[in-house]
Amino acid sequence: MEIDEVDLLPPKMGATVVDRWSISSAPEESRSPALSWWPVARVGLGLVTKRRIFKVFVGLGLINFLFFSAMIYFLAGLAAQLKGQRFGEGPLAFARNFIFTGTGESFRDFITSQNTVVMLLLAISGAVLVGNDFRFRSLTFYFSKPLERWQYFLGKLVATSLLVSLLTLLPCLALFIEYGLFGDTFDYFIESRRILFGILAYGLLVSVGMSTLLLGVAALLQRTISIVMVWGLIFIFLPIVTEVIHENAGGSDYWKLFDFWYLLQWCSNAFFGIESSLFSTSPWLPVAALAAWLGAALWAFWHKTRAVEVVS
Repeated sequence: MEIDEVDLLPPKMGATVVDRWSISSAPEESRSPALSWWPVARVGLGLVTKRRIFKVFVGLGLINFLFFSAMIYFLAGLAAQLKGQRFGEGPLAFARNFIFTGTGESFRDFITSQNTVVMLLLAISGAVLVGNDFRFRSLTFYFSKPLERWQYFLGKLVATSLLVSLLTLLPCLALFIEYGLFGDTFDYFIESRRILFGILAYGLLVSVGMSTLLLGVAALLQRTISIVMVWGLIFIFLPIVTEVIHENAGGSDYWKLFDFWYLLQWCSNAFFGIESSLFSTSPWLPVAALAAWLGAALWAFWHKTRAVEVVS
């Protein structure tokens, strides 16, 4: 189809063409520089959520959430039926040993159980969120705009963290509220402030920590198959190897510092006030090891983005 000159719009400094007949205002006029990272996050979320595989993983995470929610409802109903009965406390105490009980261990275990789904989701999404930007030279377009590298990183980090929080932090907060509402009073919310802090801290650590690690791995490897292989090496192979060395070969406890899963779980115990069997006398070691993991991921991301040639 031919386009007449009357169809074309006059040029406008800094404007973005939406289609042949309309034009948007200049980015500098419509968005604050402090929020320049938001379009990067919005586009990244859109790319992942439009894929069918994302809906599959959300469904898997929802199944686990519904199971824990049903356990809370079952325990509340059992407590109501046995309340005031002579031998009611015995069966109720027995049931609490096997189902969700509203303790810090229960919420920690829920987030930990969701981590497997999160690991699979991020392994598939890494190339979509970051890797393709390097492969198809999209970074040149990003950095030719008034967008700094730290803003690009922040946008990708926010997008990935929101995906992780959708499966970990937000469902866990919903379970916390549900458990408190099924009580006779609202004292549970007052007495469980440490548990609420643990949920927020552990949920944010999982979201930001795994997202940072993914950004570094995806920027370094870029292709989906390579990201999946290294992701499996970090979260499947390394934990098995470190556990075998630690238990069967009489290895040192320091081998556990190479296990990213263990480092997250150790931090979760500290957040919820649960005593850990390892590194109780030297808590700085797992913290330093986790910082080293994240520092290496940040270095890989920054190293790859600095190598991009910017065309202004």
